[in-house]
Amino acid sequence: MRLNRRKNRGSERRGKRASAARAESPPGGSENPEEKPRTALARSVRTLRSERATDGGPERRARERREARRAERKRRKERGGSTERRAQLARAAKAVAMDVYGIARELLRWPARIWMAVAEALGKVILAVWLRGVLPAWRAVLRVFRVAMAFAERTVTPARGLTVVALAATITLGASQFGNYRAVEVGKPEYTKVEQVAQPPQIAKAMPRSAHGIWVFAIAVASLFVTVLAVWRNYRIARLLLLGGLAVVAISLLTDRPEGLRLGTAGEAYAGAQAVLLGPFWVQLFSGATLAIVGPLLAMQLRAERAGRRARRPGQRSRPRRAPRLRPGVGT
Repeated sequence: MRLNRRKNRGSERRGKRASAARAESPPGGSENPEEKPRTALARSVRTLRSERATDGGPERRARERREARRAERKRRKERGGSTERRAQLARAAKAVAMDVYGIARELLRWPARIWMAVAEALGKVILAVWLRGVLPAWRAVLRVFRVAMAFAERTVTPARGLTVVALAATITLGASQFGNYRAVEVGKPEYTKVEQVAQPPQIAKAMPRSAHGIWVFAIAVASLFVTVLAVWRNYRIARLLLLGGLAVVAISLLTDRPEGLRLGTAGEAYAGAQAVLLGPFWVQLFSGATLAIVGPLLAMQLRAERAGRRARRPGQRSRPRRAPRLRPGVGT
């Protein structure tokens, strides 16, 4: 830099000398022809030097270019350093994430392995129990069910089913005569909120025989004999079950129900008393209705079965009808 300054000072001095020499030389002076190229060359050199002096010279421009390149390299290094730091941070974060993922995977893999091992063992036990215990029992149940269905198809008929229903209705009708069919509940309004926990006390209970005597029990016994005779001897007798059932329904609705809903002296002695009909009353009513419905159906089915058995009997021939006898004096 000192050398450049000296050169610049020299060039400035030379420029000043040249300008002073031009000022000293007269403008219209005569010059030798040999000196003209020299003066022109000197002028061009002076102008070039003056331009270099004003512009700073090629060394200055080269220095500026070098400094610019250095600054650019420095900026590039800074940018590259920041980019590299970012890349390093990204690589470090990725490595940490991979480590965390690996740790979490291992932490989850061991319980999963343990669970899979336990599940496999349980699956083997369950499969063995199913193959050796449950499946044979299920097959046995299905086999019994098929046998029962085949037996039912061969044995159970509509007439036999209706016979069982009639016998059950007859038995329940007779059994309903030995229970209390009505009662009086004391303090019914007070027990409304706690009805699910405690029931109101019941007094003045009575059996159905106190209202209609032994008539319903007699109808039940008679219905039992009617059912047996209808199946054994004559199907027409089964139609009597209709009359017995209607009689039971009429007694239940016209006699037992009004008598059962009377409070009597309990209504005067207790506040909030309420008469209710109990289970035996409803058993009696529905048993009578069942007999009334089953009686005609049983007669129809018994008649159809007997007609079918007669048609299937081998070697039985229909009897020839006799020709009507002619009365004396008719047709002559």
